[in-house]
Amino acid sequence: MKIISTHTFKHILRDIHKKSSNRNFCFIIGAGASYKSGIPTGGQLANGWFKEIQYRSSTKEFEQWIADVKLDKNDLAAHYGDIYRKRFEYDKTSGYEFLIQAMRDAKPSFGHFVLAQILTKVPESCVLTTNFDSLVESSIYQYTDKTPLVCGHESLSGYARPSKIHPLIIKIHRDLLLAPMSEPNQINALDKAWKEPLDNIFSTHIPIIIGYGGNDGSLMTYFEQMNKPSNFFWCGLANNPPSNHIKELVAKMGGCYVEIDGFDQLMHELLWVFDEIKPADEELETITKSRLEAMKKQLTEMKNKPSTTNATETNTVKELSAFEYANLADNEPDYEKRKTIYLEALEKFPNTAWLWNKFTYFLQWVKKDYSNLNDYYLKALSIDPEYAMNIGNYAAYLFDIKKDYENAEKYYLKALAIDPKNANINGNYANYLCDIKKDYENAEKYYLKALAIDPENENNNGNYAVFLKEIKKDYENAEKYYLKALSIDPNSENKNGNYAKLLLITNRQNEATTYVEKAFELNKNEENGLLLELWFYRFAHYPEWLDKAEQAMEQLLEKGIQSIGWDFSQNIEIAIANNHPKPDKLKELAKRITEK
Repeated sequence: MKIISTHTFKHILRDIHKKSSNRNFCFIIGAGASYKSGIPTGGQLANGWFKEIQYRSSTKEFEQWIADVKLDKNDLAAHYGDIYRKRFEYDKTSGYEFLIQAMRDAKPSFGHFVLAQILTKVPESCVLTTNFDSLVESSIYQYTDKTPLVCGHESLSGYARPSKIHPLIIKIHRDLLLAPMSEPNQINALDKAWKEPLDNIFSTHIPIIIGYGGNDGSLMTYFEQMNKPSNFFWCGLANNPPSNHIKELVAKMGGCYVEIDGFDQLMHELLWVFDEIKPADEELETITKSRLEAMKKQLTEMKNKPSTTNATETNTVKELSAFEYANLADNEPDYEKRKTIYLEALEKFPNTAWLWNKFTYFLQWVKKDYSNLNDYYLKALSIDPEYAMNIGNYAAYLFDIKKDYENAEKYYLKALAIDPKNANINGNYANYLCDIKKDYENAEKYYLKALAIDPENENNNGNYAVFLKEIKKDYENAEKYYLKALSIDPNSENKNGNYAKLLLITNRQNEATTYVEKAFELNKNEENGLLLELWFYRFAHYPEWLDKAEQAMEQLLEKGIQSIGWDFSQNIEIAIANNHPKPDKLKELAKRITEK
């Protein structure tokens, strides 16, 4: 058996993809490809069920069963079907319900995103899987504008033909919703209806096997008896040697065993092979924008089209849905009018939690109208005490506005208990841990968790950059996160101002100038802490602004504007090293701006 690296493999694939017009790819996906999405592998399930069987059975019964099925305790994955049948022998429905629960919360991983792009951008590529889950088709629906053809039952085998229009997904053990196969008599032999379609596919398609252990008799038996394809690739974890069964099959096919680090890592490498695939954010932005524009266009057309149902009722007033009220508010540039629209909507839909969420978010972060905000939050929470976003936003309100830090943490923890994978709540709690509790170790854990959940969240990227700069003094990595945040949200006044500070304290004044000026422009002279910080940067680092900056800061300080807790020490150090003409005034202003 030939063993090759992922690097060699992707070069082989690129040659085939770019230079061959009559050879396509069929990705054979096993349970290993779903593991990072939260679905246990067949081996993990088998191990868990085996322990339960042992616990539930008498020693005599247990040992007799092991002898009857000739079970190898060192390779339970190979006996998945026997173990499944024994575990649920007295109530088969429980087995089905167990699988549903195991897959309920699964979400496509990065590897599924790439696979979806390959299936839709490389005509006639297809997927063959032993899995019951819907991760591949979900990825196509979410991340592309195509509709897959899913043959999740042998009765659909006649339709299993690769297409240039609809990506093909074949589930030889059926779909989860179509009586999936787990019994030994089901998975040890391939249903005869699949033979002809698979023969046709592998006459032109090269098998690329990923995350499949070869433990069922159905697909392995088919591979052993199939006509030899033009090539054959079996991808397995580098630290997990293949079984003799797999070695013999790969050698028989004249193929290669590819050592990989995992499904997601392999698919990431294949981006180099299939350069038709755009960056994930660009791909998603294009698709989402197209879908939103189509929806908005249809909504506008419906609004403008005269109603025929009430043609004779000239005095009928159009009744808006909560959805329409929200759209109306979003498109209203006058903040006071927008508030009025929300209040009218909530009067008609007082029990709609997501509408309260939009309203309170608007008041807190957009209009910055705190007059009755606490009451609005409490009303929202009384309607749906388990709505995590409202709980998390109320925690942020208690933290940022009310300075009620004790209750803020209680609400943060409650929100995270309900929705632990919410990137915004994790990121905001990280801010709390950093700024209030000075628990920098756990703060960083929550920042990284938030970014792992949503790497494209501009606020979390920017806040983590501030953490790296201010707390860890890790300027190199801080700059990476600032640039990531600005690539996502280039018109954020805070991010431009904060990045400007990083450039200034690393003595890169010329580079900082652009970001300082842009932050001023975006701020639009709003009298807040950021404006005070920006004037301080001009006073400290730009001699031509010395007098005007000092005057502007004095005026803001007289109005009670401050930036409590902000650290200007490094700006002062750099400015004095560069012969600032007013070092004492520099220190005095910094103290007045940042201290209570």
